[in-house]
Amino acid sequence: MQTIWISIVLIISLVLQPAPEVTEKRAVDHSYASTSTFNKDVPAFVYQEPLELKVILKTYDDDELVDTEVTNEKIWAMEDFWSNYDGWTVEDQKIGQIVFQRQVDHA
Repeated sequence: MQTIWISIVLIISLVLQPAPEVTEKRAVDHSYASTSTFNKDVPAFVYQEPLELKVILKTYDDDELVDTEVTNEKIWAMEDFWSNYDGWTVEDQKIGQIVFQRQVDHA
C-alpha cells in the first residue's frame, strides 16, 4: 500500500511540474533587456594599463636545450602578442609568466 501512495505522489509531482520556458530569441529581439539595466552603471572590465608578462623563450635542438631568452613584455592587445610568437609552442603558463619553446630546424 505504501508503494502505491509513493507512486501516486511521484506521478502527481511529475504531472504538476511547470513546463520549461523557451528562452531562445532572435538576435534583433531585445525584449530581454530590462530598461532598468540601461539606467545603471555597469562596471567595465577593461584594463587601462597594459598586461605585463615575463616571457621565456626556449630553443631546443632535438631534446637538448640550446638557448633561453627572458624578456618582460607589455601587452596592449593579445592578438598582437600571439602573432609575435607564431611558430612557438606554449610549454608552461602561470600568472604573470609564459614559457614558449621551439625546435631548431636542420635544413
